[in-house]
Amino acid sequence: MHAVEIDGLTYTYPGAAQPTLKDISLQIEQGDFLAVVGNNGCGKSTLCKVLNGLIPHFITGTFEGKVTVGGLDTLESEVAELARKVGYVYQDFENQIVRPTVLDDASYACLNYAFPDYLARGRTALRQCGLEGREEEYVWQLSGGQTHLLALAGAVSLRPDILILDEPIAQLDPMHADRIYEVLRELNCKHGKTIIV
Repeated sequence: MHAVEIDGLTYTYPGAAQPTLKDISLQIEQGDFLAVVGNNGCGKSTLCKVLNGLIPHFITGTFEGKVTVGGLDTLESEVAELARKVGYVYQDFENQIVRPTVLDDASYACLNYAFPDYLARGRTALRQCGLEGREEEYVWQLSGGQTHLLALAGAVSLRPDILILDEPIAQLDPMHADRIYEVLRELNCKHGKTIIV
């Protein structure tokens, strides 16, 4: 089964003279590790937002084509339902950190979904993302790379099959960039996650 299927996707932001994404068709196999590359402004972040349903549910515009993620049609599925299939770490990942301590933040999405095991899910995600032992620390005590891993842990805690990271190593030093990719490699190889960066 394909993790992602895109057929004839064209998307134009409101008021834009031309589409940001034009006639894109793509299939991504479950378990793939895919990098989408291109210049600034070419539509990479827009594609990320299409895959988790933010476009067109929250960001309006002209949407044509069909996008299926984890077996769900993104036009017919709620963003909350898609978030359980597609974990997303934003380019400005600091904005995803909303709670004061590491465990509190990592388990917050699961608390919002009313999972009774939300703390256990948060702890598991922290372990998978290399932050075990930091559960009680305040988020301001983390480095930039560790904060990025915490944003990833918040997405991982929902146990999605697909993880999307928008610009995962932007503004990180080489050591933290290597650490991010080490964690992503393990999530891909050991846990079978489809990774899109």
